[in-house]
Amino acid sequence: MSSSDYIDSRDDTDYDTLHADSMPTDYHRSSLHVRLSVWIDAITYAGAVATLVTLAALLLGLVTGGGPSQAKFILFAVGFLLLGYATVRLWPSTPSDLDSQTELAGVEGDSIPETADRTRFQAFVQQLPPLRWVRSPPPEARMRTQGKLLLGSIAVLLVSFLMETVFGI
Repeated sequence: MSSSDYIDSRDDTDYDTLHADSMPTDYHRSSLHVRLSVWIDAITYAGAVATLVTLAALLLGLVTGGGPSQAKFILFAVGFLLLGYATVRLWPSTPSDLDSQTELAGVEGDSIPETADRTRFQAFVQQLPPLRWVRSPPPEARMRTQGKLLLGSIAVLLVSFLMETVFGI
């Protein structure tokens, strides 16, 4: 039996089930779309948190007479407070929270809920670009508000860092 006879005689269905690159392209697109929309949702939320906190810090800095340098310190303090709050909220309450595996982002625990958290701020963020142009991920795939807040706190700290290093404030 030649090698070409072997190739022709193999069962193609078994081969296809073993190789991921032979899966339908709709599966890859939908999986990629879900992952991309989750990250767009989280980054838009973090950007909105950072923008609102930065505007409030700049306003508070100007009203109290400290200007942008006081706003930088306010951003630093608020960024670390938000980071601590988000970390505590994401902390697993029981060891069983660590047993469940989530397939979407490789995150363990309860950081991706079965149903989406819906707040007024989240509804506001849903109307912001680019999130309003992208189809929302399914509720079971969305990142929890606490995870988005963690990203937002990192963005606030980044703004404080950039104010000091890039703008020299």
